[in-house]
Amino acid sequence: MAHWTVDLNKYCKDKEVEIREVRKAYAFGLYSSIVKKTPYDTGRARANWNVSVGSPDKSETESGRKTPKSKDKMPDPKGDESIYISNNLPYITTLEYGGFPKKPEKDGGKTVNGFSKQAPEGMVGVTLANSEQIFNAAVRSVKK
Repeated sequence: MAHWTVDLNKYCKDKEVEIREVRKAYAFGLYSSIVKKTPYDTGRARANWNVSVGSPDKSETESGRKTPKSKDKMPDPKGDESIYISNNLPYITTLEYGGFPKKPEKDGGKTVNGFSKQAPEGMVGVTLANSEQIFNAAVRSVKK
């Protein structure tokens, strides 16, 4: 009769914690990249990126913030709960996909061809295109 040299219950609990930590680190990596790529004028667009678990955070803030929230302020997902990264400002879609008036004099030269000069390719799509590298970094950070 075979026997296990590893306590399977402990092994499963350890892996569950590891998976949760990877998910949290991955969500933070995506969030951090999106925030850093968001154009900074007043800081309001950056400050309105929210991370939540279970349902999107629909709040807005008037304040401005130049950098992402710290990793220790990230919500902690349990099980397979969905993690949401959201921004509810009415102009965030325009920052991502363009559509600003094509008259730079109206916005002080902050746009070109309807796109923000600071993020002409958007923030979310560019981050998602790099998501594999962000995921791999999250896995490495947890395995340390």
